[in-house]
Amino acid sequence: MAPNDKNQLRISDTERDQVAEILREAAGEGRLDLDELDERLGAVYAAKTYADIQPIVADLPAGAGGFGGSAPAGTHRPGGLTPQVPSPVPSGGQTLYLTGQGDSVVRKKEWTVPQRVEVNARFGEVKLDFREARLTAPVTEVWLDVSWGSGDLIIPEGATAEVNLETSWFGSQRSDVDSIARHDAPHFVITGKNQGGSLKVRHKRSGGWSDLFG
Repeated sequence: MAPNDKNQLRISDTERDQVAEILREAAGEGRLDLDELDERLGAVYAAKTYADIQPIVADLPAGAGGFGGSAPAGTHRPGGLTPQVPSPVPSGGQTLYLTGQGDSVVRKKEWTVPQRVEVNARFGEVKLDFREARLTAPVTEVWLDVSWGSGDLIIPEGATAEVNLETSWFGSQRSDVDSIARHDAPHFVITGKNQGGSLKVRHKRSGGWSDLFG
């Protein structure tokens, strides 16, 4: 193996997550549709070497420099990866990407919510509590993949939510909130995938065991 050839080196979980963020950013820019995004994310998390990663991003601007191999002149590649992916800055009109594949994603108390939130919680668990969050748009789009996992979304009292996930393999979804938007209340549009998982959308109820565990 040549000194600068990294194609056959094993990649780390951190690097897989970095590549996944590149793909989600490309989808947010309209370069990939959601089916392509899902297919490529699956390939990323199945990849073992830099050579496996390279074709997944070869047609994207962020991956034009290639993965593994020697980097083009002037290209900074932290940790062996070509692109520098800026951390999303939540604000109106932007997208916040959250990854909890096989793990958990939790957002609660005070946090800033951009116009769109995308969460990959396949085989994991996601809990998003919007009650004290700063919403930057009257309509918040939430895209979730809770396949073989679970999701729990708590929206502010009075807010409404339209919930429409693609469900299969006995995936379940339950919404305890009104779906028709009102001009005087925040509205959520919740879409995504739910194969063999579960999703619950609710307002916080006072009293009961759920209050003890927040």
